[in-house]
Amino acid sequence: MARSARLTSWSRPWNQIGAASGGRGEFGPVEVNLHKSNWSCSKPRGDHEKSLRLLPLLFLLAIGGDLNTAEAQLLPIRVGYTALAGSFTPLWIAKELGLFERQGIQSSPIYMASTLAYQAMLAGETDFTVGASIPPVQARLGGADPLILVTYTNGFTFSVVAHPPIQQPGDLRGKRVGITRFGAPTDFGARIALKRWGLVPAKDVTIIQLGGLPEAFAALKAGSVQAAVLPPPFSTEAMRQGMVQLIDFNQSDIEFIGVGLTSTARFLSTRDEATRRVVRALVEGIWAFKGDREAALRAIGKYTRATDRKLLEETYQSNRKVVRLAPRTTEAAVRNVLEALADQNPRARGANPQDFYTNRFIDELEQTGFMRELAARYPDALR
Repeated sequence: MARSARLTSWSRPWNQIGAASGGRGEFGPVEVNLHKSNWSCSKPRGDHEKSLRLLPLLFLLAIGGDLNTAEAQLLPIRVGYTALAGSFTPLWIAKELGLFERQGIQSSPIYMASTLAYQAMLAGETDFTVGASIPPVQARLGGADPLILVTYTNGFTFSVVAHPPIQQPGDLRGKRVGITRFGAPTDFGARIALKRWGLVPAKDVTIIQLGGLPEAFAALKAGSVQAAVLPPPFSTEAMRQGMVQLIDFNQSDIEFIGVGLTSTARFLSTRDEATRRVVRALVEGIWAFKGDREAALRAIGKYTRATDRKLLEETYQSNRKVVRLAPRTTEAAVRNVLEALADQNPRARGANPQDFYTNRFIDELEQTGFMRELAARYPDALR
C-alpha cells in the first residue's frame, strides 16, 4: 500500500506580498510529494531495515528544511520613529497587530527623539523613519537623499500651551518656549506661530531645546519654560492641569507635510520590494487605527504610558480627525515647507517640490485593489 508524505510550506495570508507586482511573490506555496511505492529493494533486516525506513523521512526533512528557511524567514527591517505622540499610533498598531509579519517583515520600531531618528537613517543605521517630514526636506536641501513615501497627516498635530499667567500670544514676550530640538517640527511650528503673532525668536522669545516630548512636558510643568509645543496626549494633559492653549495647529489653516514614512533614495534603489512591504504594513496600520478603536487605545497607552481612559480617548479622537486613509504627499504641502524655509536656506527658493517625495507605492496599493481590501476589512475606518 503506497503511502505519501507531504510537506507544505508556509503560505502567506490574504494580502500576498507579490500581488503588487502581478506575480505570485517570493513566498508562494511549495509542495513536495514522496511516494513509498517508488522505492524498491530487497527485504531489509535489523539495522538496515530501520535505516531504509528512515531514508524517506530524512530526505523530506532535508528538502523541507531548505524550503522552510527560504519561505518562512522574515525580512529584518529597521524603522525609527521620532516622538511618543498619538499621531504615531498607526506605526505602533502595525507592530501590535502583527501587520509587519503579515508582510513578511521583522521589525520593532525604535524610538529616537526628534531629528536623531533622521540622522540615524541617513547614516544607514536604520532603513526608514516615521515622523514629521520637515527634517527630510531640510536634509535633501543640504545634499542628502531622503525621500518621503507616505504622508498621513497634513499639517502639524501639536499645540502651543502655556502657564496660566499667559493668556494671549503677546504675553510670551520675554518668556521661554520649550521645543524638542532645533530643526525639529516643534521648532518649525514655534517659529511659524511666533511670526504670526509678531514676535521675533531669540529677540522677543527664547526657544529652548529639551530633547523629547516627555522632557518638554516635564519642563513646562516645572516652570523652567513658560510655554511648550506639544502634541496629544501631552497637550491634552497640560490643559487638564490648567495650562492655556494659545494655538491648535490641527485647527489652523496651515498646510504642511505632516507625519509620514521616509526612507533614502539609495535604499529604494536596492530594496524596492522591502520598501513595498513596509508601506503596505504602515498603510494597513492607518486603516486599523481608524477602524479598530480599542486596539488603537491599547497601543497609545502602551507606548505613551498613559493610563487615564479619558486622556486616551481624547488623544485618539484628536488624531483620528487628521489621519488620512489615502496617505499621499501633496505638492502644495511640500511647496509651503520650501517657502517657509527659504528665509533660512536660499536653496529652498528654486527647489522643485516633486523632488522630495514619491507617491509610487501608494499608487500601486490603489491599482492592485489593496485599498479596497482594507476598506472591507476595516469598515469602521470610513465612518
